[in-house]
Amino acid sequence: MPRLEFRLDLPGVPQDAIAAFHADPRVLEWLSPPEKKVRVVERPERIAEGARIVIEASPFGFPIRWVSRIEEWEPPVRFVDVQVKGPFSRWRHEHVFEDGALVDRVDYEVPFALFGGRLVDLAVVRPDLRRMFRFRHEATAQRLLGKR
Repeated sequence: MPRLEFRLDLPGVPQDAIAAFHADPRVLEWLSPPEKKVRVVERPERIAEGARIVIEASPFGFPIRWVSRIEEWEPPVRFVDVQVKGPFSRWRHEHVFEDGALVDRVDYEVPFALFGGRLVDLAVVRPDLRRMFRFRHEATAQRLLGKR
């Protein structure tokens, strides 16, 4: 199963501030690339273990519904969201907060991995995830560091 890891250095930003930013339920809209056309259908009033988030998006031009659940919530250190229903066979996203840094770890599996899905992963999915996390990290840096 593929694992991707993305690190964003946020010099001078304390762990608590990074965690508080991600605890805001509106963050998903701020961190979603416009071309994905993400619409939050359901979100909790506050992020906590067991919270459910439902989005509709149009990656690659076709609509999907993605339901995720906060599986682990350990502020200000980390939290984990997992896909309950959506485009992946498996998706687990761990957000780790450190003084001066954010680390995203994603474990995922594309559908039909044993029957050509791995090629789709390498050619399409993985490059798209890299672009998406690059956008997310740029948006996070803009909000937390004031960079434009």
